[in-house]
Amino acid sequence: MHNNKMLGVSTENKLTNNRNLPCPCGSGKKYEKCCLNRGLGVGNLILSEELKGMLDTPCWYHGSDQKFNKWEIPPPEKPNEPLLVAHTALFFTSNLSYAEKAGKNIAGSSLSSKAKILDTTANYDACEKLRIEFSKHPVASRTYNANHDFWHEGWRTGHVLRMAYNDPAMEIHLQQMAHDLTEQTGLPLEATLVIIQHNSSRGLIELICNSAQKLGFDALYGHEVDRHSDANKVIAQPILAVLSKGIMSEPDWVA
Repeated sequence: MHNNKMLGVSTENKLTNNRNLPCPCGSGKKYEKCCLNRGLGVGNLILSEELKGMLDTPCWYHGSDQKFNKWEIPPPEKPNEPLLVAHTALFFTSNLSYAEKAGKNIAGSSLSSKAKILDTTANYDACEKLRIEFSKHPVASRTYNANHDFWHEGWRTGHVLRMAYNDPAMEIHLQQMAHDLTEQTGLPLEATLVIIQHNSSRGLIELICNSAQKLGFDALYGHEVDRHSDANKVIAQPILAVLSKGIMSEPDWVA
């Protein structure tokens, strides 16, 4: 886990001039082998006032049908999980009622202020680096999600976490996958199309999380679309993707 703190320019310059110094993130590695090569440097953690107010505070919730004593990353597979793409990150929200839609049990937790968090709503430069890293994937580069304006606005509206594309080849590919799944399972095509769409979005989220982890972040903060709380509205719900162990307090089952 990387525990970067906000550092002054003089400290960062000192580190850059002497790359063999221990990295201040606490990893135990030399600076040249750690944060210098992450392309982010140190002291770049820009957080919104909203997120700052939610650090070291038990205001993050995770819904689950099972109870457990500690967080695992990646989380264990859910029994009878219909989706083919598994999550490697843990997901939380600061909206208790939204968390209740994810499972019958609700665990509360605190996010450490020492965590290296990419706040997509406030840190434009880091968010843009994440977009560029994400866009390196050949499939991601053919989606609207990789578009500059769609990406940055989408973290506020939640739409960036749902696959969007206008590539006819992509449409044909996904439809073929749905047809293949219908032949394998006997399910109606309408059902397999939904499954493929959900798995595509899952895969997109996984790629985003993996890209953020590659850049050295412990957690990713933004919004996702909630189409279930109100049938007549598309709501942006706050979401936290936790990528590293040790930055969340152990689960406290509140419901």
